[in-house]
Amino acid sequence: MKSFLTESTRHLRASLVRRGWTIGRYESSVFADRERGYLLKEEVTGQSLAVIASVLSAPESLFDLLALHRLLVENGAAGIALIVPYLGYARQDRSDRKGAAAMGVMVAELLRQTQPLKLVVCDVHSERIRMALGPSVVEWSALPMFAAALAKRPPAVIVAPDAGSAPRARRLAELLEPRPEIAMIDKVRPRPNVAIAMRLQGDVRGKKVLIVDDMIDTGGTIVEAVKLVSENGAAAIRIAATHGIFSGGAMERLSRLPVSEILVTNTLPQTRHPKIRSLDIVPFLPAIG
Repeated sequence: MKSFLTESTRHLRASLVRRGWTIGRYESSVFADRERGYLLKEEVTGQSLAVIASVLSAPESLFDLLALHRLLVENGAAGIALIVPYLGYARQDRSDRKGAAAMGVMVAELLRQTQPLKLVVCDVHSERIRMALGPSVVEWSALPMFAAALAKRPPAVIVAPDAGSAPRARRLAELLEPRPEIAMIDKVRPRPNVAIAMRLQGDVRGKKVLIVDDMIDTGGTIVEAVKLVSENGAAAIRIAATHGIFSGGAMERLSRLPVSEILVTNTLPQTRHPKIRSLDIVPFLPAIG
C-alpha cells in the first residue's frame, strides 16, 4: 500500500523505504499570511492508500493530517487507512474542572470523522479516547517489541509506576520467560506534570527491575518510581515506555538516575543518548497497515 507521510512522521521515511514501502509525493507550502497549502504530485484515483501521521502538541500536526487526508479524498483515492503512531492530547480525556473541556475527545472525534478504511493507533493513553475513536479502531501495542528486546535478559520484576499502568505490566510479563513478578507503585498527582510516588507494593530487593509505562513526558512519574524502587533495594533498573517525549529537561533528570537502559520506540523521533535504546516500529507496520 502506498503511504503518505506528514512532517510528524518524516523520521520514519528511510526505514519505510528500506523495507519496500512506496512513499507518495506531495508538496506543502506556507503563504504570506501563514495559511498552509498542499499539492498532490502524483495520480491516486481509485487507489487504496495510507496516511501515516502523528498528532503532536503543535496544532499544525493535526491540521497536516486532516489536510493530507482531504487532499487524497478530493483527488479520487478509493480509500484511506490512517496510521497514527503517536496520538497527542490523549491525557486531556475529560473536563476535570469548571471551564475546561475534553480536548483529547475532540481530537479523537475528528480522526473518527475522516471515516478511514482502518484507523490504527499505538498505545493510546486513555480508555476514554480509545472509545471516542470508535469501534473500528485498531490499537497496536509496543509490548511485543519490548518483550523481544528483553528476551535475553528478562527482568525479575516488572514495576507499574501507577495503578493505570498495572494492566500493561501484567501483559508484558505474560510475554516473557521466565515470567517476572509484578509490583505496583501508589502515586498521587497534586498538579499536572507533578507526580509523587507514595509506596511500593511488591518485593524488588536484590532483583533486576523493569519499570514500564506508555510514555515519558517530563519524566516526573518515572523519576519518582526509580527513586522508590532504588530505595527498596533493587539490584538493577531499566525503563520501557512506548512514546519518548522527553520534554522540559526530562532527559537530563533521567540521566542522573541509577538506570542502565531506557527502551522507547520511534513513534516520535529520538536523539542519540547513551542510555536510550530506540526500537523501530516500521517492521510491525505491514501487519497493521
